Amino acid sequence: MLAGPRQDRFESLDVLRGVAVLGILAINIQAMALPAAMFANPSLNTEYFVGDGIGIWAIASAFFQFKFITIFSALFGAGIILMVGEEKPSATFGVHYRRMFWLLLFGLTHAFVIWFGDILTPYAIAGLIVVLARRWRPRTLFIVGFILISIVSLLMVAQYFAMGQMPVEERDAMMAKMFAPPPEALAAEIRHYQGALFSRIPDTAGNAIMFQLIQTLFMGPRNIGVMMIGMALYKTGFFTLGWSFLRYLITGAGALAIGVAGSYYATSQMLAVNFDPLQLAGPQSAQYWASLPHAFGYAALVMAICKVPSISLIRRPFAATGQMALTNYLACSIIGAFLYYGPPGLGRIGDVSYQEQAMTVLIIWAAILVWSPIWLSVFRYGPFEWAWRSLTYWKPQALRR
Repeated sequence: MLAGPRQDRFESLDVLRGVAVLGILAINIQAMALPAAMFANPSLNTEYFVGDGIGIWAIASAFFQFKFITIFSALFGAGIILMVGEEKPSATFGVHYRRMFWLLLFGLTHAFVIWFGDILTPYAIAGLIVVLARRWRPRTLFIVGFILISIVSLLMVAQYFAMGQMPVEERDAMMAKMFAPPPEALAAEIRHYQGALFSRIPDTAGNAIMFQLIQTLFMGPRNIGVMMIGMALYKTGFFTLGWSFLRYLITGAGALAIGVAGSYYATSQMLAVNFDPLQLAGPQSAQYWASLPHAFGYAALVMAICKVPSISLIRRPFAATGQMALTNYLACSIIGAFLYYGPPGLGRIGDVSYQEQAMTVLIIWAAILVWSPIWLSVFRYGPFEWAWRSLTYWKPQALRR
C-alpha cells in the first residue's frame, strides 16, 4: 500500500510498508546495476565470482527475492479497503479511480524516464480491478487470490514445458539471446544505458515496454491475487494489530520456517544448475510459492514487534519511511539511475561488484531511515505523496504541519 490520503493512520501499516520499501531495494539494486541478462543469469558477471559475490547474491535470492514485493502488494490491497471502504456505493469510489489514474502516470514516467523496473503502472491497473472485490468475505478473497496466484505458477511451468518442445537449434538460439548473449550484445546494452538521459530513452524503451507487459499481463493475476489476500488479512485485523502477540509470534515463526526452507531450496538449486534456463522450472516454482509464507512470516513478526509499546522509538523511523513509501520508492530509483546510468548520472552499470551493491543498499537504508522522520517533522506528506494527493483532489494540499 502506498501512502494513502487518510489523516488517521495505523502505525503498524506504516511500519510494515516501510520495511517492505527497504526490502524491495535489495533486489532492485541488482536490476539497476546490471544488464538484464546478467540480472537473470549472474554467472555472466565476472564480479559474481569475486570475493563474497555468490554469497551476497544467495542472501538476496533467499531472503529478499519476491518477499518484500509480496508484502507491498498485500498492503496495497489492504489500502484500497482503507481508502474506499466496504460500502456500496462508496463516496470515495471516484477518488480511488482518480488516484489510480495519477499513479499510472507516475508509473509510466518512472518506467520510461528513470528505470524500466517500475511497479506503479501494474499496481495502478490492478487497483482498478481489485477494488471491485473489496466487499467480499475474507474466505472468498483468500480462495480467489490463491487461484489467481496458481494461474501464474501454471503459466511459468507451461513456459518451461513449451521451451522443452521447441526444435533444439531454435531453442538454443533463443536461450542464448536471453540468458547468455554474446559480449558485444551486453556491451551494446551497457552503452545504451550510459547515454545521456533523453538520448537513451529510444534505446531503453524496449526494456520498459517488455517489463510492463510482463508485470501487467503475465504477473497480473499474481499481483491481484496477493492484493486480495491483503484485503482478507486486513479484514481479519492482521494488519491493524487485531491478533494477539502470541498468535503473531507463533504463526509468524511457523510461516517463516516454511518460507525459509523453500527459499533455501530454490536458491541452492539455482546455484547447483548454474542458472541453466532449462533446469530452472523447479527452483523458480519453489521460490515463487515459498515467497508467500516467507512474506507472511516477515509481516507477522513485524506486527508482533508493533504490539510491544516499549520499542516505539525504534519503530518510528520505519513508520515514517512507510508513510513516505511513494517518495522513498521513487527516490531509490532516482539514486540508482544516478549511480548506474549515464549523464547526469555516473554510468557505472555493469561495473559494480556485489559487495558494493550491498554497501549501497545499506547506505540508502540508513539515509531513508534518517531523512523520513526529519521530513515528516516539518511536513505532512512526502513530496510525491503531496503531489499525488493534490492531483487526485485537483487542489494543492496543505504541506507544512
